[in-house]
Order: sequence, then C-alpha cells, then structure tokens
Amino acid sequence: MYDAIVIGAGIMGSATAYYLAKAGASTLVLEQFPRGHTFGSSHGDSRIIRLIYEKQFYTELMKYAYAEWQDLEKEAGKDLLFTTGSVIIGPEGHEYLHDMRVSLDAAGVESEWWNQQQLSDHFPQFKIGDGVDVLWQKDTGLLHASACVLTYLKLAETHGAEVREDTPVIEIDWQGTQSEVITKGERFRAKKVIVTAGGWTGYLLNELNLPLTVTRQQVVYYQPTDANLFQRGRFPIFLDVTWNEVLYGFPVFGGEGVKIARHGMGQPVSPDTCNRNPDPAYIEHIRSFLRERIPDAAGKALFAQVCLYTETPDEDFIIDTHPDCANLVLATGFSGHGFKFASLVGRMLSEMALEGITDFDISPFQLGRFEK
Repeated sequence: MYDAIVIGAGIMGSATAYYLAKAGASTLVLEQFPRGHTFGSSHGDSRIIRLIYEKQFYTELMKYAYAEWQDLEKEAGKDLLFTTGSVIIGPEGHEYLHDMRVSLDAAGVESEWWNQQQLSDHFPQFKIGDGVDVLWQKDTGLLHASACVLTYLKLAETHGAEVREDTPVIEIDWQGTQSEVITKGERFRAKKVIVTAGGWTGYLLNELNLPLTVTRQQVVYYQPTDANLFQRGRFPIFLDVTWNEVLYGFPVFGGEGVKIARHGMGQPVSPDTCNRNPDPAYIEHIRSFLRERIPDAAGKALFAQVCLYTETPDEDFIIDTHPDCANLVLATGFSGHGFKFASLVGRMLSEMALEGITDFDISPFQLGRFEK
C-alpha cells in the first residue's frame, strides 16, 4: 500500500513524485518506457519559460513557477533555468501581442514595445521591415528540459520514492475501496493515484471521454553561419506571428545549433504508432522562414526531432480529480505550453493527493468547463 502512485514519469509526473516524496509520502512512479525517453512530450534540450501570456491567470501562476524552479536548482545544486529575454514579433496592431501586453501590465510585469530600429539595434540577426510591432520581455528564458525531468526523478528517489521503468500500466481499478493500478503481472494499491501520462491519458481513463487530441510536432536545429551570433546573451527567445502561424526559436544551447519550430498545427496521431521520422517539407518550410527573417540562422539542418502535443479544445490544461473517484487525480492536456508550469503543477498535484485541495486556483483547468 502506497500513499500515492504516479503514472507517467515525464516532466509533470517526475515533478509530482518529487513533491510527494519530499512531503514524506510513500510514492511509487510507474513509467512505461526508460526514464528520459523520447516518445512523449518532455524530451529534448530546451523549453521556453516565460511570463508572457494573453491570459493573465497564466502570468500570475508563472510567478510561482519561476520561484519553484529556482528552489529546485538550489536543492539540486545545478543550473536548469537560463534567462535570455524574448521578443514577440507580429504585424502592427496584432491582437496577440496586444493581449499579451495587457496581461503583463495587469500582472505588474515589465515589458517594452520596440520598433524595427530598436530590434535591429539590440539583435541585428533579425531582418524585419516596417509595419511590425515587437514586444520585449526581459525575464523569458529556457529550461534544460531533459535535465529537469531526470533531476526531479533523482531527487524524488533521494526522498524515498520508488521509480519503476519499463512498466506499462494496463488498467486503473478505482471503483473499490482502495485504488489498484494493474501492470503486466503485478497489481499495486494506493490511497491516491495521480495520472500524468501525457498522450496516453485518454487510453487509461477512457471512461471519461476526455476532450484530448494528440498531435505530432517537429523541431529542427539549424547550423548558423556564425554560432557566436546566436549564443545566449546575444540572441533571445523569439516568437513570430507574421506568417499567420506561431513560429518560435531559441539561441544555441548545448552546441546543437539554433532550434526553431512551429507551435501547433500538427497532425492528429496515436502516441503508439506516431511516425517519428521528421518531414523534409517541414524542414524546408522552417528554413524559408529563416531565410526571410533570420538569414544567418538558415544553414543546413543538423537534425530534427518529433514530439507530441496533448491538446484540449481551448488549449488550457486539465488539472482535476476524477468525477467519480476523489482518490484519482489527473493532469493532462498541456497543449504544447505546459512544461514551464511543471514545477508548480507538481506541487499542486501533490497537495491535491495528500490534502484533497491545493492552495492555487485551478478552476480554469477543471473538467466541468467542457460540459457548458
């Protein structure tokens, strides 16, 4: 009998296991693949961390998430969060940028409007013409993604958690007095079960008919003409919406080239049968953007990766208890922008499991919103 079983050891599950174990709860983590695997949504070298959101409640939550990440760095004795600043580039008067500035102002977060000349003065790598707005925010940065996952798991084990890899969950029997998690050949009992299974959540909780779509996404690393121009401190995180899509990129991190990707617009897939081979047409599409906007980054593609988004219709998260079982907690639907919140979501889920409630307002993330 465990106090809690966590199903799925991506970033959300590993963070949850850490907080549970640190609180003294006997914790079991079940992961269907080896830790640090590349089949879900948490692998790779970097994820954006930012306060910039068009919905203010995300900005407010991110204030706490930043603090939690910094506490993790202190306990682990390693750097995981790297500040770069960010620019968001869009057509003049674009609603997306306007809403983000309004949200930042309401939350008391500093930001600046730049014109084309100011962008060029700060970051000459960008070749932007007239008729654009640029929103600068100094606190944006990147998280060392895979290292964050492995760090949470290691610290969870240090605090007493048991992590079982290569252990797929077949079924959750939550209808008895105590919940049981069934794997191939074994059954585990727990007072509370937390499902953080990413793209596999819908299969494990098929009775809920969760409004989730799993999509295939791709990121590409390009070799710049001069890598020094794209190091942290000389090149920021950026988002660009001038192509009627959201394209985003990172400075060079870990010597892997400039990382560029398109947010969303992926094909629906099954997480078990997803094609893991990158598309040449996608690589060339991104390169054509770079040739126009950041020509010094438009070198050869060093490599590309495929990952998964698990998306809700409104792109907001699902963080709730099972409507028919208060002992089963779920967190899913992070829709390609959830990684940065993991430090806080892990704390929320541990509170929900151990205390039945969290100190944070999760009303925007509850299942009931889909019934309206």
